[in-house]
Amino acid sequence: MRNSFVIFTTLVVITLFYSVRAQDGGNTTYAGTAGVAATSRSEPIEGVSNLGEPNTPSSAPSGIADSSSSNSAEPDALPPSISPLPKAVVRSSDSPTSSVQWTSLLKGSMSYLGVMHSFRLGTEAGTREALNNSVVGGYFKSLGAMHGWSDGDGYYENYLGHPIEGAVSGYIWIHHDPRYRVVQFGTDRDYWMSRLRAYAFAWAFSEQFEIGPISEASIGQIQRYCCQYGFVDHVITPNGGLAWMLAGDAVDRYVTVPFENRVHNKNVRILARMALNPPQTFANLMMFHSPWRRENRASPTQYDGEIYLRPSESLAAAVSPEGNPGGFNAVPKFELAASLPGLYQIAGLNCLGGGGIGAFRATDLRQWTVEVSGCTLGNSLPPNWSGDSLTFAVGPQWIVHTAGRWSPHAHVRVGVQKITEEHIHPELEKVVLAKVPQGADKHKYHDLYTKRWETTGFSIALGGGLDVALNRALALRVANLDYTRSWLGDLNGRNFDHGLRLSTGIVLRIGTW
Repeated sequence: MRNSFVIFTTLVVITLFYSVRAQDGGNTTYAGTAGVAATSRSEPIEGVSNLGEPNTPSSAPSGIADSSSSNSAEPDALPPSISPLPKAVVRSSDSPTSSVQWTSLLKGSMSYLGVMHSFRLGTEAGTREALNNSVVGGYFKSLGAMHGWSDGDGYYENYLGHPIEGAVSGYIWIHHDPRYRVVQFGTDRDYWMSRLRAYAFAWAFSEQFEIGPISEASIGQIQRYCCQYGFVDHVITPNGGLAWMLAGDAVDRYVTVPFENRVHNKNVRILARMALNPPQTFANLMMFHSPWRRENRASPTQYDGEIYLRPSESLAAAVSPEGNPGGFNAVPKFELAASLPGLYQIAGLNCLGGGGIGAFRATDLRQWTVEVSGCTLGNSLPPNWSGDSLTFAVGPQWIVHTAGRWSPHAHVRVGVQKITEEHIHPELEKVVLAKVPQGADKHKYHDLYTKRWETTGFSIALGGGLDVALNRALALRVANLDYTRSWLGDLNGRNFDHGLRLSTGIVLRIGTW
């Protein structure tokens, strides 16, 4: 998404300016709890005892009924003293069978979509100009032109801005998923179910924005012209968005909550919530909520140390079938690895990028894997040159999940690799662009002053790496090293048949909880 990072940064700055001056009215309701008669309160639930000593809750979030106590604090009052550790309180108002709130989810998603498209129309002359094109014919020409990895955006926009976009759409889903939303980062099964569902929605939202009915391909049809036709966003947006969500949730639990338990100033709490999880801040804005809203606790004004959770089995307390406490040796049915960042050295060039790998269990020691990855060569090519690499591959992987936290793995994947390079003739560019009508989309004339080369061929990757389990649901890919052998031939005097790729990332393990 062109200018995604600019959109995000601008609106967050506006939000920060507004919020420090606004009076906090609290979370007047918990969306999705209308019609719920009461909230269950009890001692801290199993699996979250590390959050603090049992305490009797004294107040509930505004909008949640409670038969045993009431919140008599003034709207702008803060508790005079709270424990530095939160009190875990079972909250069962969201039924385990609650359905997704599709109507309000659609409204929040359309709001977000409208902001992004409005920004594009307001800042991109080419997008406005393309509104005169054939809607149906132009749309299919956009889809037909897609190829390669890069899309013309910069490195930070592709690998920072787009993952933020994925995290924002994921948080919009979470807010409208009452079955799993009242959770916190950790070893609880509900948390991982929540984020897995959010990941799926983030992928669907990203595909809709890129190539759907209301997308860049239909409004502006930018994939028709240089250089917006790559697949980088289709892979990086949801996978990077998952990483952003997990990191933001971890910071919220281990940094923001302890900070709120020690600092009672309302405005400082507000700033902490927003600044330490920017994607959630932006998602709240898109749903017309206070940007500092949290699902699992009250507003910065009313929060008194209580964390609201649904009762669920704790993964940390569970014991795997093999008898290993903590369950690190459980064999997942499916693993999803987000590889970011990745450094690929090929033909004497450094190619920066990332990718995604899905691994399906065949036996306890073997998986079948599918990889889509790519990178940009632009940072190491001479001036006026650009290029990228795109790889699709499948193959077996051998991995050990029964050695405690550490999981070594080795794999062989075969597939197709495509290398593209492009050279801009600067003098010719000046001549061509000088004749372009003012306000016209200059990308349409790109082919008049550029020359493009590409080569596609069979490829084999041999490699391995090491994962360390953080819990039964999440692992850190400490390192993965691949040697690639391709049959591409020379391209502009360079041979791309041999390469080394080093990557890290996170691995979501499914079927262990």
